[in-house]
This record gives sequence, structure tokens and C-alpha cells, in this order.
Amino acid sequence: MFAYCVVAVESAGRQIPMAFLERVKEDFNKRYGGNAATAQANSLNKEFGSKLKEHMQYCMDHAVEISKLAKVKAQQSEVKAAMIEKIDKVQI
Repeated sequence: MFAYCVVAVESAGRQIPMAFLERVKEDFNKRYGGNAATAQANSLNKEFGSKLKEHMQYCMDHAVEISKLAKVKAQQSEVKAAMIEKIDKVQI
């Protein structure tokens, strides 16, 4: 199991750093899966470091789209929660 974290300035908001983490997590798991667990400290810097920069640049270049997508996902979660609540009331 791996932990992913990011440090960002407050002005970046929450959506962009979270989108960056999600992209990094997906790419890392796709590339290494469980094989990275045995890697030596700093051994992936050369190979994966440039990918981190690419993901960061993508998130900064597409900040508006990421923000809109985050809003849609939040609305979707709200609708899902409301539907579950209504279904639970009907079943009682």
C-alpha cells in the first residue's frame, strides 16, 4: 500500500491538488503496480520524476475543467445520497 500526498499553496484550492494526486496515483499504479514496493529509496526519481512534472503541468493548464468536473462530481454525490435516503425511507 502506498500513501500519496501533495503540498500546495492555499490559492490552488482543493480541486487541483486532488486531481493531481488522482492522476499520479493512476499513472503510478499503471506503471508499477505492486512492483514498486521493493524499489530502493529515490530509485524512481529519474524514471517517474518527469511524469510528476507532466501531471502537475496538465492540472495547472486545465484548472477550469478540473474545477467544473469537481463541481459535477460533488453534485452527483449529493444526488446519490438523496436517492439512497429516499430508498431507505421507502423500505422502512
